[in-house]
Amino acid sequence: MKQQRLMVSSITYAIKGRDLLREAGFKAYIERTHTPGARQGCGYSILVSQNLQRAEQILREHQIKIIGIDRGEGNGLSG
Repeated sequence: MKQQRLMVSSITYAIKGRDLLREAGFKAYIERTHTPGARQGCGYSILVSQNLQRAEQILREHQIKIIGIDRGEGNGLSG
């Protein structure tokens, strides 16, 4: 199963986001972003393996700023 990443601006948002997603029934994990750049803040991502759209919606509803998304397709990030 492919891992999809929702990149956030801080470890605080990563922890809060992971906890929100777990409460909603997701298997969610935190990972240090492999290639952090200036735009990606501290370089943390929330990993999910299913329903990326719903996970993104939950985070946005709780004002967790997503700075990038890796859909697990091998190349390219969107934000």
